[in-house]
Order: sequence, then C-alpha cells, then structure tokens
Amino acid sequence: MGWYWVGFAIGIYMTWGGATKSSAKPYFFLHAKASLLWKKYAHAFLLISGLAVSQVMLVLALAG
Repeated sequence: MGWYWVGFAIGIYMTWGGATKSSAKPYFFLHAKASLLWKKYAHAFLLISGLAVSQVMLVLALAG
C-alpha cells in the first residue's frame, strides 16, 4: 500500500516537470527517453501521463 504513495509522488513529479519544462536531472532522464518517440511533444506526453499515473495511484492508495 505504501508503494501507491510512491507512485503518486512520481506522477506528481512527472506532471510538474512536464508543466514547467524542467531541466532537473531526474526529469531530464525521463524527458530524454520520451523525446526519442515523442520528439517535441515529450513534455506534453510526460504531463498527461504524469496526471494519469498520479490519479490511478491515488485511487489505489485510498481504496486499499
């Protein structure tokens, strides 16, 4: 159950990084991998997928 909160935090971090187009090292590595497939839309992809991850993890954490 505690892992759901870790997943929620990672989702929030992905959302924050995508929204601010961060250059912090952990986000930089996520963006580097996403940009191989998504090119200039990598920030938008990470923002949307971060929202999805955080919502699913929050629901799982509160339901469990």
